[in-house]
Order: sequence, then structure tokens, then C-alpha cells
Amino acid sequence: MRLFDTAYIIDLVNSDEGAVELARKVDEEGSGAAVSAVSVHEYLFGVRHRYRSEAELKEKLASALDELGRFETVAFTKEVAETSSKIGAELVRAGRVVGVNDVYIGATALVHKLPLVTRNRAHFARMRGVEIETY
Repeated sequence: MRLFDTAYIIDLVNSDEGAVELARKVDEEGSGAAVSAVSVHEYLFGVRHRYRSEAELKEKLASALDELGRFETVAFTKEVAETSSKIGAELVRAGRVVGVNDVYIGATALVHKLPLVTRNRAHFARMRGVEIETY
């Protein structure tokens, strides 16, 4: 099982060659694909922000929910909150701050012992212990 970040979902939907190839690999392996509940929020927020007309929004949300249905959603739990608070504090003390949603996603990967698939190595590499897979 791998945890995929929000950028991966966007890249997959936009038919990015690397994202599509990794999706094929995961399917062939049968290894499983998950996203953090935070990525679900980010992706749906982006759709709601981008599409304003009610008819278009309804269509795009249905499509987005279908796309997200390919992944198991991993909840934001108390353990993830505790771990993310530790990571966030360490990053602030080190002067290496990243967005809070990335901290939540990184903590989710750590708590569930899942490699994190992202093209944003720069942010997640700052988080000690997060195993990163790029595409």
C-alpha cells in the first residue's frame, strides 16, 4: 500500500505520464492505493474553488468523487494529530516550515508506515522518517 498526495491525484487526472505509469504499476502489483482525508479535502476544495456555476460544479464534483473512489481514504486520527504536531514543531524550530496540510499528510504516512508518493520531494524530505517515492 502507498499513500498518494494531492499533487499525484491532480497529475493522474491530467494524464501526467509519470503518474499514469505509476498507476499501472500499482495495479499490476495489486499493492493498494490510499490518500489522506486531508488530500480529499484539498482536491475537493480545488474543484469547488475553480468551478462556480452550479451545473458545472455538480458535474465536476461527481467526477472528482469518482476519481477519489480509486483510493482508500485514511482518516485524520488523534495519532496523526499528535504526530503532525511533533513534525510541525520540529520544522518550525529548524526554520524549515512547510504548509500544515503537507505536515498532516506526512504524519499520516508515518503513522500508517506507508511510503508517500509525491512530486513535492522538497517539502516532504524535511520530515524525518517519511519514505518518499516520486514519479
